[in-house]
Amino acid sequence: MKSELALLLTTGESERTQFLATRVSHQHIGREVCGLLNQQGGVVVWGADKSGHVAGVVNAGARAAELNEHLVRHLNPRPLFSVSVASASNHEVVVVDVAPGADKPYSHQGEIWVRVGTKTLRADADRSAELVGRAAATLTRWERSIASGFGIGDCDADEVVTARLEIERTGRFGVDVPQENNELLRRLYVEKNGQYTNAAVVLFARDPQAWAPNLSVRVVSYAGDKGGTIGNESVLVGPAVRVLKDVVAIVQQRTGFSGTFHASRLAREDRPAYPVFALREGLVNALVHRDYTVVGGQVRVEVYPERLTISNPGRLPVGVVPRDLYRRHESDPRNPDVARVFYLRELMERLGLGTQKLVAACVELGAKKPVWEVRQGSVWLTLFRVPAPEPDHQLAGRQQEFLAATEPAGSFSASDYARIAHVSLRQARRDLVDLQAAGLVHRTGEGRATKYHRVPGLSQ
Repeated sequence: MKSELALLLTTGESERTQFLATRVSHQHIGREVCGLLNQQGGVVVWGADKSGHVAGVVNAGARAAELNEHLVRHLNPRPLFSVSVASASNHEVVVVDVAPGADKPYSHQGEIWVRVGTKTLRADADRSAELVGRAAATLTRWERSIASGFGIGDCDADEVVTARLEIERTGRFGVDVPQENNELLRRLYVEKNGQYTNAAVVLFARDPQAWAPNLSVRVVSYAGDKGGTIGNESVLVGPAVRVLKDVVAIVQQRTGFSGTFHASRLAREDRPAYPVFALREGLVNALVHRDYTVVGGQVRVEVYPERLTISNPGRLPVGVVPRDLYRRHESDPRNPDVARVFYLRELMERLGLGTQKLVAACVELGAKKPVWEVRQGSVWLTLFRVPAPEPDHQLAGRQQEFLAATEPAGSFSASDYARIAHVSLRQARRDLVDLQAAGLVHRTGEGRATKYHRVPGLSQ
């Protein structure tokens, strides 16, 4: 099966796809990204010619970082995009994924560019006026409305510090991450002229429900797969990223791990009931895409014995249906300012591919493919529990305990085993035959001189 990048290269350029040769400048790439922002978003592939032939970009990782820095500095207003390195035809290329701009018109180095067919052109006066008029006619997003009375003192100081450290570590913001709290929030576009937006409340408020009562995540555990009796229920309130991490920890605690005991080592091998990446990605999507204007709405996680669901008020992006989420699709978050902070903190993947990687994480561990649905004014994601791994050999608890308590290379008799494991001599001999077959012990001698030895080199 072809990769998403290979399909793009095969399909060719379009209004949403642009290929750029290896030697083009950052300025050229910036104009192309600007053009996509002012239209429907899309993808720029740097390192391929117009026909889709791949020559690659030398030292692609460093060049991608340089390009990211250029775009951060010279695109205005600062948009949501991702810069990554991908492989194609044994070469590395740089891919820029661009979400549809939420603040049109965008400019690059002071000039407005638009995408027309497969070409990017400088906008004339009429086109610029059209973009400005279209932006003015768009209703203000909830996340960008001013949170009356909210100030820097209402932010969780520790969360702001953690955000800064994570943003510095990822390098996605650029090299000049502000060190002063007010300036950082301004550069994250959650502060305007000394006033803070609802996005600041979602991301950094110490007590977000003081400004919006629906800012919480509810985690409910049921005893049966059809609901009914509630085993545990928690309501988490706080800065969105911290709540995300707390929900992941709670779900892992409640669902536990599947384990197996391998012949090659004594240690139990555990795997989570749900892939951590899939759980995290599902929650990120719920927080980034939810409709915060729904009174009484909240993100809800429901845990059942064999599945869990994540639901959030709202809908999928315009033009996207559930089946699109299994492959590459256009990324158009309802709350781009919230999404941008999640992306900068490396909690969102390359735009448009997060759900595809979520599916892959589940399939890799043997779980059924996740299911998305839109119902009752909400988007629902169902993740299925990872099946317990098959052990190399089934060992009784007494066998595991005996081996764990036995010194490596130590010797013992069948009678020793029977006494310590509290079984008959006949059962002891059967257990020891199983341990031999598993390669965990070996036998020496015959008759009354028979001894068993734990195989050395096994991990405890």
